Amino acid sequence: MSSLSRCTIGDLVLDSGAILPGVEIAYTTYGALNAERSNAVIVFHALTGDTNVSQWWGGLVGAGKLIDPADDFVICLNAIGSCYGSTGPDSIAPHTGRPYGKDFPSITTRDIARSQLSALAELGIRRARIGIGGSMGAMVLLELALLEPGFFDAVIPIACGASHSAWRIAFSSVTRKTIETIAAAGGSTDDAFVQGMRIARQIGMTSYRCSEEFEQRFARDRREDQFEVEHYLQHQGEKIAARFSPHSYLRLTQAMETYDVSEAIGSLSCPSVFVGIDSDVLYPKSEIRSLASRIPMAKYVTLHANCGHDSFLVAEATLARLLTPFVTAIRQSSITEEIVQ
Repeated sequence: MSSLSRCTIGDLVLDSGAILPGVEIAYTTYGALNAERSNAVIVFHALTGDTNVSQWWGGLVGAGKLIDPADDFVICLNAIGSCYGSTGPDSIAPHTGRPYGKDFPSITTRDIARSQLSALAELGIRRARIGIGGSMGAMVLLELALLEPGFFDAVIPIACGASHSAWRIAFSSVTRKTIETIAAAGGSTDDAFVQGMRIARQIGMTSYRCSEEFEQRFARDRREDQFEVEHYLQHQGEKIAARFSPHSYLRLTQAMETYDVSEAIGSLSCPSVFVGIDSDVLYPKSEIRSLASRIPMAKYVTLHANCGHDSFLVAEATLARLLTPFVTAIRQSSITEEIVQ
């Protein structure tokens, strides 16, 4: 594994018309490019993910795993707007000499995809064997695949539809407004934004998981003066506050709300496997199955797991087994109609 690296792509014109100057993209790689430069596998991280994919997706990426650096050149790029090395709210704004903070410009999932496409070009990667990602990562994957047809030999979008539906906007807008409201009440200090994110994350976690899992894990068990599920949610709030910027959380959840490839998705021309999760209340499997049916060379499969939307990060072994036939066929250049239908 290589350490975190960065490349500069220059000024980025955003969908809003604003210009984000001197954009840097952070990335981590595993393995090596082959002589034909044809074995790249691009992994797209989720909302609060980083580039260290071997840690958060170690059940899929690693020696002897579904995505194996012995065969694949694996690269994961950090999204702009995030706080793990790419230009984002924690970066220094050249016009002030201070971190952008809440003044970081609004971005879209297409902006993220466009910046990553530029970074890949800077790295000499103009074709990839596979693109794979879940949730926000799948959004950026599909945006990039539509921006640059022919870039991917195949794509695997997981737990993602064609747009951010009203149901999903309802959840994300409430989490954002929670951060903003608590921050405003606390004088818009850094500590106030962090406190807002602690609560917002607890709201978000109720949509990322599912009722069945919570009932099995917590039921009505109590610890001291609280239910166990309350302790769990508070712990999740503390974890996110310790590792992620609230300003990144605001900008990236807002970016996800802009996501809408409904009209363009039918033109996706490469073989693809869309993965739905049977316990996902945010992205119902019926929605993803219907989406896949609209796309030539697309297959739908269900991940059976009871951890809700987060199952693609939790049930790694099950997901790897589900995707093995497809990934093996791609690696052997033997995609057939039976594989994708």
